[in-house]
Amino acid sequence: MQRKFNTAANLLAVSVILSFFTFSNAEINKETALIAVQDSLKLSTDIYLPEGDDPFTCVLIRTPYNKNGVKGDAKQMAENGFAVVAQDTRGKYQSDGTFYPFRHEREDGLATIQWIKSQSWSNGKIIGWGGSYVGYTQWAVADCLDVMVPVLTTANMYDALYPSGLFSLATAFNWGLAVDSKTSNEIPPEKYVTSYSILPLSVADDSTWAQNDFLDDWLSHQDMDDYWKVMNHRGRICPMISIAGWYDIFLEAQIDDFETLKTHSPSSRLIIGPYAHGEITIDTNFKDHLNPYSHLGAVSKFIQDTIMDSSMEETPDRYSLFILNQNTWYTCRTWPPINTLKTPYFLHPDGRLSIEPPKKEATFQYTYNPMDPYPSLGGTFLGFGVGPAFQNPNIERKDQVIFESAPLKEPLILLGPISSEIYAKTDAALTDFFVSLHHIRPDGKIINIQEGGAIFAGGNFDLPQKLAVSLWATGYQIPRDHRLRVVITSALFPRYNRNLNSTEKIFDAHTPRAAQQQIVVGPLYASKINLPVLHDNF
Repeated sequence: MQRKFNTAANLLAVSVILSFFTFSNAEINKETALIAVQDSLKLSTDIYLPEGDDPFTCVLIRTPYNKNGVKGDAKQMAENGFAVVAQDTRGKYQSDGTFYPFRHEREDGLATIQWIKSQSWSNGKIIGWGGSYVGYTQWAVADCLDVMVPVLTTANMYDALYPSGLFSLATAFNWGLAVDSKTSNEIPPEKYVTSYSILPLSVADDSTWAQNDFLDDWLSHQDMDDYWKVMNHRGRICPMISIAGWYDIFLEAQIDDFETLKTHSPSSRLIIGPYAHGEITIDTNFKDHLNPYSHLGAVSKFIQDTIMDSSMEETPDRYSLFILNQNTWYTCRTWPPINTLKTPYFLHPDGRLSIEPPKKEATFQYTYNPMDPYPSLGGTFLGFGVGPAFQNPNIERKDQVIFESAPLKEPLILLGPISSEIYAKTDAALTDFFVSLHHIRPDGKIINIQEGGAIFAGGNFDLPQKLAVSLWATGYQIPRDHRLRVVITSALFPRYNRNLNSTEKIFDAHTPRAAQQQIVVGPLYASKINLPVLHDNF
């Protein structure tokens, strides 16, 4: 998405594409064309052609971030024998029309591909490439590409903006408010922060910048309806190496995208590294691994083999997964890895987290006040301070329930999806519950591993109701003598929109009320978190 918030993703994407080529000093020809699409609009398109008369394979880059920004990279690609087509998407920079995210990328992409294939310099082969929004433009036409490398992106934007049906407030506002113009909006950071708390959310764009039609539409369509279905391109088939990040906003959706290829594109691969959609601000021991050069040779070979139709068989290392803190890559054929065992860790009445089932029952209660929502620190959002972050500022808050393990006797490696089942009660008509998994270091610093939430229909139940929560996935080692921590809250704000504890739709919800929340644990109500424990020596 927007460059201002996407430094890590941009660096990753540029590194990926540049590694495909061995640079030379060949002469490059550049020209600009206006490609006609539906509605009689013209899209401004730069074409970089290598020296020579033979037809070329084309790299297609369709971007809302100014095609001039990729001219240096495009020239280097062209120096190595590839034609490059770089295009401003509809309504951005030099292209006609009004920008409306995701809506026109298939029709405009198909028109552009048809134009490319009609050119005398084209051999008909097209490489789709792009990260974040640019990656989505490739998914929109994936069935018409020969190979693609989607980086930190998804084919289904509903899953990115409404994971588990919860609105990704900070991501949607940080990006949506900034790109709603012909170029980009330079909005002071404090205005974004102010916008998160404005009620109803449908007027937040007006007070922050200007009327934003597509952001209002996102708020109006909080369910997966026809509005989103026409912009969902999951299931389009193309050989690919998909590059995702454990702390990226698209992680869960990108895994789901890839899993649709299982039987249709056996040569495709998924790489999940320590990447995020923005800047990680705390010191970590894996920052040297934020550069994807460790697997770029495989990416280059995959593209060459696919274009030449020389190797389309199933790869034995279909998944390459980075283990945070161990800082090694684990390759496997299946997701989750066959050596990963789904292991329940139970929540106990005394606040323990243990693989032993509890023998007694207990009820924990707290008050959730939407006017003072539990703060999210780091995590899977787009912006500054994303990914791993210290959770210690939230220790003293009363609107949470905490469970902690004993110090680990041996290192514990988690590799795969995390889930939770909790038994809950609320006096609200509709509320949220969030489950977060943390890592406690011996020095007392607490770092988030992963989190997720779910909507809970309440009322005065006589018995607690089971709620299933997806905490996404991770590749993470907790060292010996370190501890695990599980936190249950009813907000992670502003990563997610706060629930006002009513049945009001979020577009015009404006009446918050406090809710009394209960979490029940015990032998009958076995609240737990399911951890993907890797039993493997590698």
